[in-house]
Amino acid sequence: MVTNNNNETAVTCPLCRTPSNRRIFEKEGWGYYRCRPCSLVFIHPQPSPDFLTNKYQEYLPESEEAIQAWRLSMEEVILKSAALIEKETGPGRILDVGCGYGFFLYHMAARGWQAEGIEISAQGRHYAAEHFPRFRVRPKALPDPEIPDCSFDVVTLFYVLEHLADPVGVLREVQRILKPDGLLLLRWPHSTPIVRLLGPLARGLDLYHTPYHLFDYSTRFLESTLTGQGFTAIRTLLAGNTLPADRLGRWSSRIFGSLGEFLSRAGAGRLLLPGVSKTTLARKKSPEWPFE
Repeated sequence: MVTNNNNETAVTCPLCRTPSNRRIFEKEGWGYYRCRPCSLVFIHPQPSPDFLTNKYQEYLPESEEAIQAWRLSMEEVILKSAALIEKETGPGRILDVGCGYGFFLYHMAARGWQAEGIEISAQGRHYAAEHFPRFRVRPKALPDPEIPDCSFDVVTLFYVLEHLADPVGVLREVQRILKPDGLLLLRWPHSTPIVRLLGPLARGLDLYHTPYHLFDYSTRFLESTLTGQGFTAIRTLLAGNTLPADRLGRWSSRIFGSLGEFLSRAGAGRLLLPGVSKTTLARKKSPEWPFE
């Protein structure tokens, strides 16, 4: 980190390594910067792995009321994501990375899938073990050399990629453990357009969940990164909305979600409203496909 002649702090993008000095958000000593060349938004300073591991032990709520509110907030996303997956491929072996309490795994198992999860939060693993004992939930984050190559037909990450210190490395690992022509589903927030629109008001909402969100992606950045890691048939769309427990969150989600889906339908899927959470689908290239 250096300071230029205009007294602006220049921070190096952790992925493309380009100096950037455009800070767009700050809270409690954590700053979020937008890299001009690659459009990635990232936190600075980057939290240490030990700091994050400890923080995530308190990330998931423990009360049954809060857990059920979490389930209800994700219900529409889970149902629409399951429908998208089954439109692409039949029941097989599925891995949900960052599976939380296991609600998505439970739903997919009920539809005939062999479901497995990864969750670093002890609270999430314990809940899944108690309520869904038939599922295996691994405690180790990706990459995990214990998972054999070409193990899964589908890998999903719901609101996980923005939390990862090495998202490119994890996508590379997903490429390894997917079967040829396997399907990846990413659900990710797109917070920066709203943060920039709201200006100082965004601090009260803390859409980045500081310091949990290490990155905020654009569609262009994410699709380019997936292409670089050997994925193909990449497309980004809207697939349901979360319904947060708080009134303001529910109101915002319904309003912006409904507007986003209307614009997407009107634009035949080509118009995606900035600031609304997105779903990206991609496939691992099979050996039979020509290299693109």
